[in-house]
Amino acid sequence: MRRSALIGPWGVGAIVPFPNDESLMIAGLDMWRYNDAQPFVIKDERLTKRLGVSELRWPPDFREKNADSENCNLKIPAVRFPTWYYCPFCGSMKKTTYYEPQPECDNYPWKDGRVCSANGKFKRKMIPERFVVVCPEGHISDFPIAKWLHSDGQHIYDPNTCKIRRSTGGASANLTGVFYQCTCGAKKSMAGATRKGALKKIGFQCKSSKPWLGIYGGENCNCDPEDVKVVLRGATNVWFADTRSSIHIPTDDEATSRKIIAILDEHFDALNASRVNGQFNKDIVQFLANSKGVDFATLYQAILKRANNLEGLLEVTEDISEDAYRLEEYKVLIKNSGSDKQDFHSVNYSIKNYNPVIRKYFKSISLVPKLRETRAFVGFSRLEPNERTISERKKDLRLSDEEDWLPAIEVYGEGIFFEFNEEVLKDWAQKINVKERISSLNAAFHNAKFGQNVEGDLRPEFVLIHTFAHLLINQLSFDCGYGSSSIRERIYCEKTGNNFNMHGLLIYTASGDSEGSLGGLVRQGEHGRVEDTIVNAIKNALWCTSDPICIQSAGQGPESLNLAACHNCALLPETCCEHGNRLLDRGVVVGTLADNSIGFFSELRDI
Repeated sequence: MRRSALIGPWGVGAIVPFPNDESLMIAGLDMWRYNDAQPFVIKDERLTKRLGVSELRWPPDFREKNADSENCNLKIPAVRFPTWYYCPFCGSMKKTTYYEPQPECDNYPWKDGRVCSANGKFKRKMIPERFVVVCPEGHISDFPIAKWLHSDGQHIYDPNTCKIRRSTGGASANLTGVFYQCTCGAKKSMAGATRKGALKKIGFQCKSSKPWLGIYGGENCNCDPEDVKVVLRGATNVWFADTRSSIHIPTDDEATSRKIIAILDEHFDALNASRVNGQFNKDIVQFLANSKGVDFATLYQAILKRANNLEGLLEVTEDISEDAYRLEEYKVLIKNSGSDKQDFHSVNYSIKNYNPVIRKYFKSISLVPKLRETRAFVGFSRLEPNERTISERKKDLRLSDEEDWLPAIEVYGEGIFFEFNEEVLKDWAQKINVKERISSLNAAFHNAKFGQNVEGDLRPEFVLIHTFAHLLINQLSFDCGYGSSSIRERIYCEKTGNNFNMHGLLIYTASGDSEGSLGGLVRQGEHGRVEDTIVNAIKNALWCTSDPICIQSAGQGPESLNLAACHNCALLPETCCEHGNRLLDRGVVVGTLADNSIGFFSELRDI
């Protein structure tokens, strides 16, 4: 698999399907090995401090010995899960461990079934069971087949003598067609196994199993037994990745020459490491200035300035909110920042440079021809995405505290940043009909697990900017040729509260296997192009193929956290959306059938 896939959709604790019916779970970070970790370290001081770790590292990749003698033959460790296997021919079942090879059928001679090999010489490879048990606390275990099969009280399971067989049949394709049978005479189908409380009735309780860490369980979990669910091992709710990302912020202003910036980018880490008592070695700086042909005083002041900026960024802590963390990014996106010699470059244009048709809605537009994003994997959840602190997430990734790092990747790309007109946005959000529209979504938000720990009411501004991002991404995928799954959103607006006064949206494309893109997205943000893209996105949002059902919906999507938003109009691939395709509503963008004035962009309807 690609290294970026270990950040999402697969990572520590995820069940990965492999060829030849292999089902493996990515092991914890304790088992990841680097012979020399330095070539894998990602330098992102802000994100490192934000996550409370000493390093961010690329996942190890396989390298031939002649290419890299230090880090050759590195692999990603995994354990075998599920551990219940069955023969696809005769149905015989066998339970293995996390570390054994894929088991083979032992050719048990079932009286009323097929035998794999009469002479016992040919042995088929067994395949993993489809069903697993997951609890809300993140634990996962095998479906208790023996306990389920012998739950009638008339038969007793003896692991030394009992043999279990799995079979399918009957006229129905649902769970009633999956049967388990034991040599002691017990027989039972899977009917009702996925219902709430089904495992509680047979006396099953989660034992805090963590296969990815080699923990089979033993201690009773604190979760309610009724919340323990039977799911398919390939279901999407078995594993939800929790990733945190950061846009690189340039630390030099426009007054610093490009030549000085290039020198700093190349040598600053070495200069910083050679400091004694916090002071830079002036002899080394003088030698560097002479060899590069630049002024010593200018270079030395630039080094001090970058060091001061760097130290200021390190004040970021694990306790800082996501919105507070993004505020620094917002400040550089609303102005000219960086250069084409750095990992970030933005050129800001006043909205006066664009067609009057969109001037009312935005304050400025920034073209970002180059950006670098770091994405780090901090943990995961099961059954439902839940809000947990970074410290709580990291505890599930390893057993020991000897190492302090997290897997991450770096991606490069380009983008367009929209700074909304704050005054117009606030006036629109204060409308009574807009508040009434958001109130139903706000009630669903606080009743859902997605918003349980969030204080305050949902802001109309956030729903508007989020939905506009989805509509714009759909339109850009048509206009500039990028697939919608390759374009991402990054919202600079608080869901609740307004402590940081941010009203911005970054639409960008980033790829892990190339530095930058072809320029199509930035080109689409230029004068004469972006106006048509915005207008067309609004017009296309006026009518959905599921209307009037979609536009009149009182709640749809995951946990009913969308109003007028479905797969035919506003939903995007999961890789694009920061909020799991939740908190969307076309109504606040273009208006509803009953009231056009609700829409922020309603004046663009008739253009």
